Amino acid sequence: MIEYLIAIMITAFGAALIDTALGMCYGTILTPVLLILGYPPQVVVPTVLFSQLVVDIVGGATHTRVKNFTRKDVKTALLVAIPATTFVAFGAFSNLTMPKNITIIYIGLLVSFLGFLLIIGKKFKRSARGLVGISALAGFNKGFMGGGFGPVIVSGQIVLNHEVRPAVSIGDIAEIPVCLVGLLSFLILGGISFMDIYLLVTIPAAIASIIGPLITAKLGNTEYAEKVVGFLTLILGLAVFFGVKA
Repeated sequence: MIEYLIAIMITAFGAALIDTALGMCYGTILTPVLLILGYPPQVVVPTVLFSQLVVDIVGGATHTRVKNFTRKDVKTALLVAIPATTFVAFGAFSNLTMPKNITIIYIGLLVSFLGFLLIIGKKFKRSARGLVGISALAGFNKGFMGGGFGPVIVSGQIVLNHEVRPAVSIGDIAEIPVCLVGLLSFLILGGISFMDIYLLVTIPAAIASIIGPLITAKLGNTEYAEKVVGFLTLILGLAVFFGVKA
């Protein structure tokens, strides 16, 4: 039992560190680990949403302090947050009512495609409409499976010609209302009850979220930052897709 608790805390710390550094992987890493350890999906997704909310608040404050996120990024953050927050409720409803395989396969394909575009250096014209569409998909993903938000938001922004540092910080900050609405949706639908697992995950994750943005500030100034995000995104997408197919 002690080994399981330590494994959960280490996983939460590592997932939050990667998430606040690269804008992705928190739910994508933590969700399957908790499922493997025997927690049901109805407990796992709210746990991820609750701890992610704390991670995003702490990480967002640190991103702002080290200037990964500045005043000029507020408009983009709103274009991400509003549609994502709107669609997270649909995701939460789907989590409680629909089979998961079809949507998880779609998430795997979408994330893999975005990662591939980053690796080959393909960029599109910056578009508010494109960003809104990507954000809506990411919000649905978050409510449905607790993950799949960061890889879509961060890689989507970069494909649409946004720089790495603000893309990562915007992903974390815009996710705050998404997690909040997702939690409220589960509460209203009767799919949430507070448990010790919430604190067990949240405390180490919050500590890691102070460190992650410092890595973003360093990584975002390098030539290979987009490739790093691209490879990680592609690997995540393929892992989700083939994991489900298997």
